[in-house]
Amino acid sequence: MKKMYKIAVAYLVFGLIAGLFTHEATYWTNFTSETMLSLVHTHALTLGTAVFAVLPLFMKTFHIENQKSFGKFKWVYNIGLIITLGFMTARGVTQLFFLPISSVADHMIGGLAGIGHVILTVGLGFLFHALIKSTESN
Repeated sequence: MKKMYKIAVAYLVFGLIAGLFTHEATYWTNFTSETMLSLVHTHALTLGTAVFAVLPLFMKTFHIENQKSFGKFKWVYNIGLIITLGFMTARGVTQLFFLPISSVADHMIGGLAGIGHVILTVGLGFLFHALIKSTESN
């Protein structure tokens, strides 16, 4: 359970830094449009911090950590979230600083962020499988 809280804190720190960076960078560059960076903050806090802060409750109540699919969830979900946050950050930085990138690179960044979201979905499938299996045994 302690490991889940440590992961939650890591995503909390990243999310807060992302929010601070977005606020300050848009202020100093006088950027007034929407940027993907503003979504990085909320994605990190919601999909990272909130999910991993709630997991110990399921661990204590349903003992989901005893299910094989829970171990798969932790790996797959974290990999998907890191990919998602990384490429959303890359997209936001290119938008904020008007960095010239090719159309191919632009589509690649968006596609890889989308793949990260798909991996997140697979991870959530593992989590719900662990929840269902653990409630069946109780």
